[in-house]
Amino acid sequence: MQVKVVTPDKSFFDGKAESCVLPAFDGEVGILPGHAPMIARMGHGVARVSEGGKTTRVAVYGGFVKIQDDEVVVLAGGAATAEGSDKASAEKELSALRDELTKARDGKASSVVIADLEEKVARGRALVALHTNA
Repeated sequence: MQVKVVTPDKSFFDGKAESCVLPAFDGEVGILPGHAPMIARMGHGVARVSEGGKTTRVAVYGGFVKIQDDEVVVLAGGAATAEGSDKASAEKELSALRDELTKARDGKASSVVIADLEEKVARGRALVALHTNA
């Protein structure tokens, strides 16, 4: 099957795959060739695309997936690979974001500020997971 993982500004994967596991909004979904047509909301987490014993891992930040005719297209709101970052720095950033979110909630920050920080924390968790299970 053909798998594409793209954001509005970059393609993170475009190739053949034997299988893939994607972070759906309400859990993970495994996809094999011949999967039934489906459109689903993506969550934040690690997309894993496997082909020939090699697995490509991409942290994805929300979006949608469309599966049809042995083609899987992930339209992610954002994405990242492990290149250019490491687990320690990702964990440090996530900890700082969690602290900032706690302070914003305790300080009765606006719902817009809190929602923005919650999104950043979710992205941070996905990036840490990308490094954790590599």
